[in-house]
Amino acid sequence: MEKIDHFSHPHPLVLVDQESGDHGSRKGFCSGCKKAVVVYCEDCEQPAKGCCYGCEEELEGSSYGCGECGFFLHKKCAELQREIINHPLHSEHPLTLHLKDYAGNSCNVCWKIIRFFYRCQSCDFDLDLRCAMHPQFVAQEFQKLQHFSHDHPLILVEDTEFQTKEEVCSGCREHMYKSSPFYGCPNCRFLLHQKCAELPLKINHPADRKHPLKLLAKPPPHQEKCSCHLCTKSYEGFVYYCSVCKFDFKAADAFLQTITAEIHEHPLNPISGTISFVCNACGTDGNHVCFTCVECNLFLHSDCTSLRRTIKIIRHPHRLSHIYFLQDEEAGKRECNICHDDINLGYGSYCCSDCKYFAHVNCAIDEDLLEDEKSESSDDWTAIFPAFQEVKPGEIKHFSHKHNLILSDDGVEDGQSCEGCMRSISTSFYYCARCNFFLCKCCVHELPKEERHWTCRHLRELFSYSIFYCDYCRFWSSGFGYNCYACNKLMCIRCHEILDTRIVNIEGQEHFLFFDHKYKGKCYGCDDDLYRESFRCKDKKCNFALDYRCLVLPETARYKYDDHALKLTYSDDHDLSQCYCDICEEDRDPKQWFYHCAYCDVSAHPYCVLWESPFVKLGKPFGIDDHEHPVTLVKIDFYPPKCNKCGKPCRDNLAIQCTEPDCTYIFHWDCYRISKFGLMRQFGLKPQFGLIWHL
Repeated sequence: MEKIDHFSHPHPLVLVDQESGDHGSRKGFCSGCKKAVVVYCEDCEQPAKGCCYGCEEELEGSSYGCGECGFFLHKKCAELQREIINHPLHSEHPLTLHLKDYAGNSCNVCWKIIRFFYRCQSCDFDLDLRCAMHPQFVAQEFQKLQHFSHDHPLILVEDTEFQTKEEVCSGCREHMYKSSPFYGCPNCRFLLHQKCAELPLKINHPADRKHPLKLLAKPPPHQEKCSCHLCTKSYEGFVYYCSVCKFDFKAADAFLQTITAEIHEHPLNPISGTISFVCNACGTDGNHVCFTCVECNLFLHSDCTSLRRTIKIIRHPHRLSHIYFLQDEEAGKRECNICHDDINLGYGSYCCSDCKYFAHVNCAIDEDLLEDEKSESSDDWTAIFPAFQEVKPGEIKHFSHKHNLILSDDGVEDGQSCEGCMRSISTSFYYCARCNFFLCKCCVHELPKEERHWTCRHLRELFSYSIFYCDYCRFWSSGFGYNCYACNKLMCIRCHEILDTRIVNIEGQEHFLFFDHKYKGKCYGCDDDLYRESFRCKDKKCNFALDYRCLVLPETARYKYDDHALKLTYSDDHDLSQCYCDICEEDRDPKQWFYHCAYCDVSAHPYCVLWESPFVKLGKPFGIDDHEHPVTLVKIDFYPPKCNKCGKPCRDNLAIQCTEPDCTYIFHWDCYRISKFGLMRQFGLKPQFGLIWHL
């Protein structure tokens, strides 16, 4: 049996001949998000089982594979030359075959997120396997264009759709996603739609009948504090310009014609030149080229002519319909359910009339919120998939435990906590008659096994881990959480509960906080930078915002050297010289949150009190793959043994230790997880770290 060692996989690969075809189902499931796919899952960029891990195409003919891992390569992919010299697209240096790491690389020609690719390290130049081997490029039969807007020649890519969603065309500033054909610069990643690259350099236009308009790569300098459309939008794309009249507009607006639009029942006519108006479709000002319906006396931004009559967003379970205004009997003060600012109902908005849900047009069509009309995720996201099955009244089988659980209304011993949320049990609960396992009733009935959440397009799956890292609050936790395979994120139950409320009230804060997925500023509790998801005050002048980490801080916390509980405190009126942490003895910012004991007059940073693992359950045995005995999570204060990896004592910090008295297996938790993380990166796996409770 022929075997090879391949750089892309840690185990030997065995040749599987065409006749046996023993390489898994060709219609498999994505190893990343677990959805059923045929060849490749675009959501999480993972090849399906039964597909080549190198080129991500369906397996055909002979292949090399590792049956244990479900890892397969086409024979031709496994035998690719490791180095290409003098490739037509990059002849300066040799290109070396690489395996994409978890962060990803993108091809300098087609920008596709790739698995196998050729790379020039010195030039930071990458070629997707398909582009590197494409007959058109190998034979140098590709069209080049020397465009006035760029220093290097551009290559026409005709039969490959542009794959990444972030990049924009330098001409029209529209997204390149799914564009084909297009021009690209392999040297510096300059991109143009074909139609933008082939725009005429001069035109005659009704907006300025006296002079021809010249195509420029970007708008010329305008007067300071100019409020025109281009300056308001900070537009940097192609424009047509008259140097005599100092008149310019976007190149895409130069060829507007009468159109029919889904958003309106009558034809819409373009108005040449620029005028000031309020757009009837979205309710915002305009001072640019617009479309008008003479019959209805409507004025629309050119962008608003592409609005849909109905849309689906991830924030609401029903479709939203566009309206131009509300009737008098329905009018009144309405608030946008996304940004919570007032809506002028004399102009356009999106609404769900059944739920009285309203949203500004520009809030509703945010690309982060819009559902893909063709996506499976457009289905009803209110569907519930229970995490348990009822065996008989009062007895269930829950996914998180191997034995049946029995409902009880009796009290439990002091200190007994729920294995799902890690909180003390004070109400009805389920327990295992054979094990010391408890779940509060809320965790059983209010946490579905799978759900579509209003902050994400994908299904999230409930899991039970002995320890995992929450990507939202950045705390290590135990118990239940939700995993979005497509986003590659884990969420703890505390963050999940905060999001479920949608509105958060903070002690001493006049206004409520709401979820803002694009907020940029500072967290009021810890002063960390906020770049995206956060909860902020609806009053924009307030600048009060919090990240998940501060929102999940417990109201009270214990520290091992204090007899009393420390209370979370939001401000400090003491003299600045008295503001220091009694644990680390470093200065404290009096404006930031801290823990305080009024009896002992002790104050401390939240991190010094909680460390990174306030929600981790210690002492619970569980199994791991790389040790024969059960292990447990511990914190050792006195006479700690030395870590098997770094050799330093495992004092104070979290450690993972064998439960067998005679076994010396012990690691700092940081040492253990870093070693696991490094192994995953080495072989191109996404490092989503958590340990499953096996016992």
